[in-house]
Amino acid sequence: MFTLSPRTIALPLACALFLLGAAANASAADQRSASASQGESTPGWDMALTGGFVATGLVDPVYALGNVSGQPTRVVLRQPNQESSVNLGIAMFAQVYHDSHPWLAPLSFGIGLRGDARATFYLGSALRFGSHAAFTAGVAIGPVETLPPGVVEGRPVTDTNFLTDLSTRTTHSWFTGVTYTFASLR
Repeated sequence: MFTLSPRTIALPLACALFLLGAAANASAADQRSASASQGESTPGWDMALTGGFVATGLVDPVYALGNVSGQPTRVVLRQPNQESSVNLGIAMFAQVYHDSHPWLAPLSFGIGLRGDARATFYLGSALRFGSHAAFTAGVAIGPVETLPPGVVEGRPVTDTNFLTDLSTRTTHSWFTGVTYTFASLR
């Protein structure tokens, strides 16, 4: 079975988004200059810059040391009942849409800070409500806490301080957000 990692997908996707944005911007500039000379407005691609609140599924697992029957020492246990189910944050988005369908932004790319002050990237689509409000959803890519190398859940640890400073790993999850448009390129 052939699988792709998020990094393998992210780089070509980011390059494609950049090229799409550059082509849309060049096309929009050509259309604006042509319509300005003719005195009429033609529909074309536009990009709205938005900001707002997001909720993601990128949550940190909670670990503790505890006793398990059959083990002579304390082991690493995950505490799912103490984990959050949603992580809240703020983000800035660039939403690309066409004037013929201004209610739909098929491409919404953003960067933001979650409640734990870690940067997260967002990629998805948006439904635009008028010229200012939008609801966006898609995939969030960012860091979450993880056990240090060599420490395994359900096994004893050699040092009880392993759980005080957890390392992070980059992963992906869902996100939804409500944003407000404060600028448009057109």
